[in-house]
Amino acid sequence: MTTQKIFINNLKKYRKQAGYTQAQLAVLIDKSFNYINGIECGVSFPPPDVIDKIAEILKIKPFQLFDENGSTRNIISSDRETFISDLSKKIISTMETKIQKDIFEAIKDID
Repeated sequence: MTTQKIFINNLKKYRKQAGYTQAQLAVLIDKSFNYINGIECGVSFPPPDVIDKIAEILKIKPFQLFDENGSTRNIISSDRETFISDLSKKIISTMETKIQKDIFEAIKDID
């Protein structure tokens, strides 16, 4: 597999894992949708500064975009504290939203 193909596969995987669409990632790195789409389709390849920005946004190390053996296990072990912190925040946020919705529904039923 070529380095570009490895990069593309990992970019797609980490982007989706972070919950971003191509358009959302493009906005976050101050590029157009067509820019990210072009990278993921193999039409273009980003320079090092953009790779660093993408990795920062996706909360991974730049080398992970080139790791042919990248896996969730490797991601977690390479940056365990960030993974745990981010996952905890997502769970707490989800629970808070659910609890607030349930409370509003209960209050509405009382009126």
